[in-house]
Amino acid sequence: MTSELMSDWESRAIVGVHTRRAVESDWDALRDRYDRAFGGVKTADFEAWKRQFRLEDIAVVEDVSEPRAPRIVGTAAIIRTTVTVPGGAQLEVAACAQGMVATTHQKRGIYAKVQAELMTIAMETGADVLAAMPGPGGSYAYVGVATYTRHLRIDRRCAKLRVAEPDSGSVREVGLRETVSELRQIYARWQQSTPGALSRSEFWWPSSIGDEPFIIVHPDGYVIYDLVGDAVVVRDFCALTVSAHRELLRCLLGHGEYTEIRMDTAVDDPTPLLLEDLRTAAVSSVDAGVWMWIINLAKAIRARSFAADFQGVIDVADPWGMSSGTFALEISGGKGTWEPAPDGARADVRVSPLEMTTAYFGAHTVGELERAGRVEELTPGAVTALDRAFAPGRRPFNTTPF
Repeated sequence: MTSELMSDWESRAIVGVHTRRAVESDWDALRDRYDRAFGGVKTADFEAWKRQFRLEDIAVVEDVSEPRAPRIVGTAAIIRTTVTVPGGAQLEVAACAQGMVATTHQKRGIYAKVQAELMTIAMETGADVLAAMPGPGGSYAYVGVATYTRHLRIDRRCAKLRVAEPDSGSVREVGLRETVSELRQIYARWQQSTPGALSRSEFWWPSSIGDEPFIIVHPDGYVIYDLVGDAVVVRDFCALTVSAHRELLRCLLGHGEYTEIRMDTAVDDPTPLLLEDLRTAAVSSVDAGVWMWIINLAKAIRARSFAADFQGVIDVADPWGMSSGTFALEISGGKGTWEPAPDGARADVRVSPLEMTTAYFGAHTVGELERAGRVEELTPGAVTALDRAFAPGRRPFNTTPF
């Protein structure tokens, strides 16, 4: 796929700079570059971390002004994964990771070259969706927010479960090594039922968890956490049933020497409602999580489930020229199709790919976007009908950073 944006990126000439794909001998130089950019890769097992990537999916920019001693001055990579869409289907994802440019080479257009190469890699993988998690101060203008993360602080001294039930004996404390297979199975079940959640490879677990945190497991959930200062800091909370949610929360509240519990949840997660006084679970902040651009909208629409019928024409106004066009959207019985509209067809709604992605996953509703001036109604009643069709059964959420 070509676009005005990619053509602009690819056409930028930067003297003394060369773009290529990574090779095995690059790992030491890449690790040094990550140390300088991020303070190092935050992993418990670098070898496992490496195996989440394919070398052909890593873009490398070299300074070749000294041909006999080229230096890596920029890089980014694609992680191949999948994402759950409303209804439970999976789409293939190219997730952008480890993007950086050396401080000595910034403001020269190098990162534009890196992004162009990443877009090419994403197309090569056959991904349906491009995903990113911009760091502080960073952004990608061509992706829309697909998930949000709500940060909770629970006052452990005052919080009590609303429904007190006897200890079921179904939870147990475990270590990672002896239970990683069970954790992977539970997470896979949770991921497949949670819109916006990304799948995890077998290498994610040793790379991201390590042997140090505390783990409590339930047949339908688990919690991984640390004890830091006076706080219980939850790293990963996964509950498939209300019973599992309550039991795991009960265990966290049992840490009598600590004053608060910090955990990340979906914006509609029921944790506060499980407490006698929901005010003991304060929202400290809400952050945008994963940002996405749906590359294959026709496949994505076929994969998603919908809450109501809709028939109309959608004008996708893409300022970057990557997915512009007028499309016929037909939804019936919870299933949809997305096809190029006939010549001369009059559009009912105008939307950008960013808002299309946001509404598709349910981070914001079509109605919310329209009230913010980010969706334009061209036929009276079309936005209301589209809003009903795309209404999310639950808000999207992801707990797997990349």
